[in-house]
Amino acid sequence: MNDQKPAKALTYTRRELAGYLTGLAGQNIIYNIIATGLAFYFQSVIFIPAIACSLIFAIARVWDAINDPMMGSIVDKTRTKWGKCKPYLLFVPAVICVTTILPFFNSMYAEPNEKHEVELSAQPVYSVFDEQAASAFEKFTYDGKEYIVASDSGSWEITRDAEGKIIKNTVSVFVNENGIYKAVDDPAQGKTIVQEFQSEFGFEKASGSKGAFIIIWAAFAYILWGMTYTVGDIPLWGVTSLMTEDQNDRAKALALARIFANAGMIGMAFTFIAPNFNGIFIAKGMDEAHALRSSYILTAIILTVFSSLLFEVAGLSVKEKVSQSEKTYSIKDNFRIMWGNKPFRQLLISGVLRSPIQLLSIVAMTLVMYYFFNNDIEGTMTLPDGSANVSIIIKVLIMGLGIFGGLIGFSAVIPALARRFEKKKLYNFFSVAGAVPYILIFVIFKLTGGDILSWGRIIIMGAMFFMASSSMGALNVLQSVMIADCIDYEEHIHGVRTDGVFFSGQSFITKLSAGIASLISGAVYAIVGFSDKNIALLNNELLSGVDFKTYAGGKYAAAMFFLVSIPPAVGMLLSAIPTRNYSLTDREHTRILNELNARRAAGQDGKEQP
Repeated sequence: MNDQKPAKALTYTRRELAGYLTGLAGQNIIYNIIATGLAFYFQSVIFIPAIACSLIFAIARVWDAINDPMMGSIVDKTRTKWGKCKPYLLFVPAVICVTTILPFFNSMYAEPNEKHEVELSAQPVYSVFDEQAASAFEKFTYDGKEYIVASDSGSWEITRDAEGKIIKNTVSVFVNENGIYKAVDDPAQGKTIVQEFQSEFGFEKASGSKGAFIIIWAAFAYILWGMTYTVGDIPLWGVTSLMTEDQNDRAKALALARIFANAGMIGMAFTFIAPNFNGIFIAKGMDEAHALRSSYILTAIILTVFSSLLFEVAGLSVKEKVSQSEKTYSIKDNFRIMWGNKPFRQLLISGVLRSPIQLLSIVAMTLVMYYFFNNDIEGTMTLPDGSANVSIIIKVLIMGLGIFGGLIGFSAVIPALARRFEKKKLYNFFSVAGAVPYILIFVIFKLTGGDILSWGRIIIMGAMFFMASSSMGALNVLQSVMIADCIDYEEHIHGVRTDGVFFSGQSFITKLSAGIASLISGAVYAIVGFSDKNIALLNNELLSGVDFKTYAGGKYAAAMFFLVSIPPAVGMLLSAIPTRNYSLTDREHTRILNELNARRAAGQDGKEQP
């Protein structure tokens, strides 16, 4: 890429672009910590009810619908020696760092009480389990099966047959006034391995003012994060149209921006990293549930501080090259301008209709944690002999390559395709074609009976995710480039570049989409019962060796695969309707941009046209 351009087409240097992309990656790591990690943290770590979670996310997005255009107007009115976007990029990352960490400092909505823990570990075999020994203890029925209480002091006997051989796959049950605890027989060890089982008696949900405060704090902290994130997000994207006057350089910058934004999905690893710090807090005497909460807080602090430093690089690097007119508009006028700009209005409606696509980011980490790792990363990735479980590692990598490979890799080819094909046609093609693999994801899941972990099935499923995410990546890039075109269109008509307002529309689409998607996921989770105490019980059952794929008849797994496939497919198809007759052709945009560059080169202010 040439660093020098003719005066009529000022553009960025390689160093400026590299600094901008570094900051963008850091900002998107922060976004993904919240977008994917916070939903899992709220539901599966501190056990806030699913409906409450979905309402929190939805209410925040409704506020963003008002807040984003307001912030865009403020950015467009900003005039400093650095420009109108750069000041925010210099000073906002530190604020976002603090507000990103705050939502994790919350209490547990459902937590273990004094009846939860039982002081037991691996117990040796005491004696042969026979009728004479059994007669001294109570016989009872639990969960449709008959059991004998072998001891009321914490000792279990391994169940044996008439010949004295250990019966495999049996479960002894210990009952006392504190509840029910399970002990899983392990014939290989000759011992009964006791598992702490969180029964109905073993935990309690927060009630009254305490429960209300937990939910209110979660809502307040999340909305505060969204507001401060917007203050940095709109200038970060808006500055792309100010860094260069050359439309090809701008398209390249936006394509790279989308790639680096997708690379920021490393923030999704937050959900996997956090549990690895459990041991630190368990060693200090914490129970498993509180140790996990503390691990997430620690990880959030470390990863957010690192990402915020990267974000700051953008503010230190970018320079605004496109001159600004002194004319500005009121917030009310900017709302009118956004809606009155026909091509932008078409993109805005299309983006909102595509909202369910955000379910992939909301549900992805929960799906991977439970379906592939049984909510136990260390245990799943390690075989009984201590060696790595290479098979599951490769299968997860195949799925990861399918999701992120398409999303990140395919974005890079869009500028080249846009030079050969009309952007409108590409946008509509990927909207319709992208719906097909999403539909097939759920079809394959159902045809396999809910088990996709064989090699053939996982490869096919990975291919479907690759094609689906490729379409999503293509649409992300095209949307950004087409919004930048709309800014040129507006400047050509009215003589003012409303970069902040129009890129606030992109932020609005993303955030409102996430809100709508969270309502969908909350409703589906509530229908199948994947919420608060049921998740607490599920987590403990999984520790006892239960398989998530078949737990509760497989309805939890089916709900997650449904969420990442059918609603996104419907959204993709609907999104092509508003842009079917997209009003700003590539030829017309080229004519507009040539006229704008000629005005700037001649030193004209670009006065409002009749």
